[in-house]
Amino acid sequence: MARSYLSYKIRRAEASDLLGVCAVERTCFRDPYPSEALNDLIKDHQDHFFVASDHGEIVGYAVASANAAQGHVFSIAVDPRHRRGGIATALLSAVTVRLAEEGVECMQLEVRRGNTGAIAFYEQAGYRVSALVRHYYADGEDALVLVRSVERETETTNCT
Repeated sequence: MARSYLSYKIRRAEASDLLGVCAVERTCFRDPYPSEALNDLIKDHQDHFFVASDHGEIVGYAVASANAAQGHVFSIAVDPRHRRGGIATALLSAVTVRLAEEGVECMQLEVRRGNTGAIAFYEQAGYRVSALVRHYYADGEDALVLVRSVERETETTNCT
């Protein structure tokens, strides 16, 4: 079921969203995923791939995976013209809720060490720095590994 956020709708991605997802990806990242990789993510992780649309235009997306109790957020991106309106928060929430429904207890993601805006966003969402991976990105920049527990109705699990 699609959820509305202001004029935006957050819904599961469909194959027909690929061009819009690729456009957001190219706008947001200096080393974007190739369209083939994004297509594979939509097909292979459809239950964990959400898009934000504004009057039919894809303006953001989030994709994750689940492996038993461990979740991994591959990517979250919002077109710069649509930032600061809660879209990234809504996308991250959609992914988190879906993974929690599948029994995920801990979520992890990687972020560029120099991306202070994204780090602050994730920390506000309950993530904490867990590790540093040197030379993670193609250009040699380090990544921070961030983790957070997924809270259920009456329990909290600690991530290590």
